[in-house]
Amino acid sequence: MQINCAGTAVAESDLSKDWGFRSSLWRWRWLLGYLLIAWALAVQIPTYLALAPPQSLGEPLPAWSLSPGMDADFNEGLLHWEAQRSGNHWASRALEVPAEAEFLRIRFCLVNDAPPQTAAVLLASVREGSLDFNRQYRVNSFYSGAAGECFDEPIPRRAGDGPAIFQIKLLHGPASLSLSSLEVGALTENPVWRFTRMGMLLLGLVLLTLLFNDYRHARPPLLAWAGLITVLGILFGCCVSVSLKADIYALMTGGRTIDAKVSMETLLQTQFPLGGFSLFTFLHAVLFCGAMFFLGFTRRHAWLDMLMLAPVTETLQLFVPGRGPGTSDMLVDWLGVGAGLLFVVLLCRSQRVRALLQH
Repeated sequence: MQINCAGTAVAESDLSKDWGFRSSLWRWRWLLGYLLIAWALAVQIPTYLALAPPQSLGEPLPAWSLSPGMDADFNEGLLHWEAQRSGNHWASRALEVPAEAEFLRIRFCLVNDAPPQTAAVLLASVREGSLDFNRQYRVNSFYSGAAGECFDEPIPRRAGDGPAIFQIKLLHGPASLSLSSLEVGALTENPVWRFTRMGMLLLGLVLLTLLFNDYRHARPPLLAWAGLITVLGILFGCCVSVSLKADIYALMTGGRTIDAKVSMETLLQTQFPLGGFSLFTFLHAVLFCGAMFFLGFTRRHAWLDMLMLAPVTETLQLFVPGRGPGTSDMLVDWLGVGAGLLFVVLLCRSQRVRALLQH
């Protein structure tokens, strides 16, 4: 016999199913195989199809609108922006986007090292009379990079989006930024990839449902169900599209928009706001902490399930339009798991808590 945190006796025949480390790890064998297949498909199948050749943004200066204090020099393929004064400075230009474009891809390469908090690369689209920043996700801000490093980011669009405005912002001047290339291309999703990602997303969710199904019969049942509901919140958060995520963000915070019922010249002279979906990263960490806290009282090796859940949910984002996995996001999830586990360990030392859970 062994005793769990709640003081409930568990038969030895149930230990391998409910408590054993090896059996807990073995239960993940199908999902580990799923991770390998998912990454292989993501590498082999093109995600996007180009609607037209990418547009170079290295044309002569009249195409750009510079804020006071910003200087630019485009010479022999080198794009250079410099601000000698203190404060933020920016350079903007309008982009005509095909109506059928589902994504805009931004590509650029650094010439020199860019220290942290040097520059930001932003893109916004006119929608319903406003310049909408809410669907920026990964290319919201570019803060640092090494010489020769290149960035390639797709920004999702949806029906009703109009012209787009691209902006380079130098932060906390004096500052400078040099690029060897800067291109924007209109993309549509590859139909083969669309079918594949929908099937893989569904398969991943089914496998996770089967794996966490065992917790339905764990004790105490109230904590087990609270943990499962929290896991559902985690899955919802990682599977929503950028557009839906933007709508949720706008509902929670009021969103980030600029009135576009003015001339394009005025919009090009307007400084774009910084900031993005860091709120969701924080919420994800809280959800992982909460799930670990609730499930940690029901299974000894619940921490292993929660640690493994983080890379699986990041991989699921391969199959969500406009989303993608992030190592930093997974580390934040693991920090949430660690915090939840710490709470469980500390509370399990309390005889009062053990007695409460026993009832």
